[in-house]
Amino acid sequence: MIDLKEYILLPKQERQQHTDLTLPCIERGGNSTNHKGVLAQYLNTNIPSGRILLCHACGNEKCSEPKHLYWGTYRENTVEDGIEFGTWKDPWTRLVEKHGYEKACEINSHKMTGNTYGSGNKGKPKSEEHKRKIAESIRARYNKD
Repeated sequence: MIDLKEYILLPKQERQQHTDLTLPCIERGGNSTNHKGVLAQYLNTNIPSGRILLCHACGNEKCSEPKHLYWGTYRENTVEDGIEFGTWKDPWTRLVEKHGYEKACEINSHKMTGNTYGSGNKGKPKSEEHKRKIAESIRARYNKD
């Protein structure tokens, strides 16, 4: 059996060598939690908990085709794959969607002085242009190979 603690240290490309995106997605129901067993059996690993996540190389969260799945990190699953598939959102957008604009401003104003969105503005972004630049800088930082 493959030790996942060592396996996850391999480069993402090596952990995706078994993937074949020419095959169609298989949607058998359930969600990523249910599909962990499929990948664990296919790759002869245990089912991870904690910081090792089930990732979908196809971008379809409902897919259970083992050749579309790989073990990955939070950054790979949320940021890198999110940017690739257009599902990643910058931190400000996620905060507003989760709590609403006014609550997001309140939450943001309680962060440390000098935070990205300007603590002097009571947590509100300075402008739409400011939000766009922040989002671009975050995407650029995480979009490196």
